[in-house]
Amino acid sequence: MIEDNNVFYVRFLGEINVTYKGKTISEKTTRSKKIWNLLAYIIMHKNRVLLQSDIMDSIWPDDASTNPVSALKTSLFRIRGLLEEVAVDNEEFILSSRGAYRWNSDIECKVDAIEFEELCLKSEDKTLTDDERIVILEEAINMYYGDFLKRFANDLWVIPLITHYHSLYVDKIKILLGLLDDKQRYSDMQKHALNAIRIESYDEKIHSYVVKAFMKLDNNTAAIAHYNKASKILLANLGVQPSNELRSLYLEILNKQKSLETNLDKIIDDLKEAEYQKGAFICDYGIFKETYKIVTRQAARFHRTVSIVLITVCESNGELPALNILDKVMERLGNVIKHDLRRGDVVSKYSGAQFVIMLPDAQHKDAIMITNRIIKSYYHHNRKSLLQLKYNISEIKFDEDSK
Repeated sequence: MIEDNNVFYVRFLGEINVTYKGKTISEKTTRSKKIWNLLAYIIMHKNRVLLQSDIMDSIWPDDASTNPVSALKTSLFRIRGLLEEVAVDNEEFILSSRGAYRWNSDIECKVDAIEFEELCLKSEDKTLTDDERIVILEEAINMYYGDFLKRFANDLWVIPLITHYHSLYVDKIKILLGLLDDKQRYSDMQKHALNAIRIESYDEKIHSYVVKAFMKLDNNTAAIAHYNKASKILLANLGVQPSNELRSLYLEILNKQKSLETNLDKIIDDLKEAEYQKGAFICDYGIFKETYKIVTRQAARFHRTVSIVLITVCESNGELPALNILDKVMERLGNVIKHDLRRGDVVSKYSGAQFVIMLPDAQHKDAIMITNRIIKSYYHHNRKSLLQLKYNISEIKFDEDSK
C-alpha cells in the first residue's frame, strides 16, 4: 500500500499493526488479545453499524461475565486509549450511539487483507498480458506476510477469513510461480517459492517450484536438500510420497549431476564408497521404484524370486500413532531394518508409518523369517514400546515368459 499520512493503515496479514500520520502501534504496544480482537472486528466491518449484541455474539460467544455490556464498554475505552497514540489531532476513530458502534467514516481506513484481495481479483482480468499479471500478483503476494490474524486462529469470526485469505494466497502464488517459470525468471521464482513454503509448507506444487528454481540456477545441492526436506514433510504430515512431478525433478537433478562427470576413476571411487556401506540400501521411494525395475529384470532373466515386505507401525487398536511418537519409532525401526538386512536389500519409507522392503533371492518363507527377525530385534532394543509392528509379504516369481 502506498502510504498517505491522512489514511489509517492496518496490517492484519502476519503481525498486527496500525499506522496513522507517521505513527505506528502494534501488538508489542499491548499484548491484550481482547483489545486487538475487538479492534480488528470493528475495522473489518468498518462500513457497518455494529450492535452490542452482534459484537458479543461474534467475538465473545462464551463470555461468562456477569455484565457483558460493561465489559464491552471497558474494552472500547481501552481501545480508544490505545489509539490516542496515533491521534495527532485528537481524532475519534470509533463512534458510538445508543448501544451501537461504527468506524468513523471521515477517517479513511485501508486494510492490507482487503487490498490484497482486490489485487488478486484485479489479476484475473483476461485482457492483461502475462507481464502485467505478474506485476499485479507480485504486489499482492508481497503484502501477504502471514495468515490473517493468526493470533486469533481459534475465534469463530476469524476462522472463515483465515481460510479464505490463505486459500486465495495459495491459488495466486502458484499462478505467479507458473508465470515466472514460463518467463524463465528463476531467481524471482526461487524467492517467491521459498517465502510461500514458510506460509504453506504442505503444498507439493510449491515445493516443486522451489526444487526446479534451485536446479535451473545450477544449485543442485540445494535442490536435492529441499527435495529431501519436502519428502519428509509430506510423509510425516500427510502420509504421502512425493508426486511423479517432484520425483521426476529429483531424478533429473541426479542425471544432470552424473552426466557432468567425465573422470571414470572418480566415478569408480564414488561407487566403491557406496559399495562398502554396511546394511541395507535405504532410499527415497522414487529411487526404490527405479531399483525395483532393475532387480526384477535381473530376477526374470535368471528365474529368481523377489519378495516385497510392507511393515506397518500402529497402535494396539490398529490406529495410527501420534506424529510425535511415530517419528521416533520410525527412526528406530529404520535403523534396525538397515543393520539387520543384507547390502543387496533395498528399503524405503512408503508412508509416515510404513517401510517397504525389497528382498532379492528371498522366497516367502525366507521373507517371513527375515521380517520376524527384524521385529524381534526392534522389540529387543525398545522393550517399553507399546506399538505393534504388522507386516504383509508378497513373493514375486519369474518364469521364462517373464523375461
